Amino acid sequence: MTRILMIDDAATFIGLFAQVVAKELNAHVDVCVAVADVELMLRREPYDLAVGDLSFPQESASGLDALAEVHRSSPDTTLAVLTQGDEWVSEILRDVWDLLPVATVMSKTAPLEYQLDMLRDLLAGKHVPPDPAVQTLLPIRRNPERTPERFGSLIQHQGHAKVWKVLMDPDFDATYRNVADATGLKLNTVKNYRSQLLPELRVHRLDDPSLREMQEFAWRCRSFLRPHVEAALP
Repeated sequence: MTRILMIDDAATFIGLFAQVVAKELNAHVDVCVAVADVELMLRREPYDLAVGDLSFPQESASGLDALAEVHRSSPDTTLAVLTQGDEWVSEILRDVWDLLPVATVMSKTAPLEYQLDMLRDLLAGKHVPPDPAVQTLLPIRRNPERTPERFGSLIQHQGHAKVWKVLMDPDFDATYRNVADATGLKLNTVKNYRSQLLPELRVHRLDDPSLREMQEFAWRCRSFLRPHVEAALP
């Protein structure tokens, strides 16, 4: 039987949607209402399709983290995004679209039959264009230079890793002085490190970013940044 994983913190909505999908597509559908539960669900048989929301405001996580975990655990699982399409999730949506092999993006506001048809086509291996309601939030094309492996170029030595480690904390007050104090680096050294990384940051759509913009990026993309940071630190 077809196996589908749905990840969304709107428990009532996703529960009802999962029931309909299970019935109409004759599928086994599991539901995760927390990103923290995804790893546990993935210990079972692989899923044919994983559909994830982007926003999980009650967690220090996002749909990008959830879908990245699915892809690491089961690279053959087809990935899709199901989102309200609000402007404030647009950066995460662009990150997901660039960094993961997401097959399509579905809108929560679309008619049910339209959503079901998209899921049927995904399971049949067909090309499924993103819902027009969210198409404008996506890049015109995926950036082929922007890959999970490319994050390694943002950590060229331990000093860079120390800076990124503190910037991955969304509650950290990202000023040069605070970064210097937290890492034990000199103030000018922190500034020089930022300048050294500018060419690589542009690959990730960060053109001359402030430290706070780097912090926002580091938090959003920590699933891809953290392994390189940890590998560089003792």
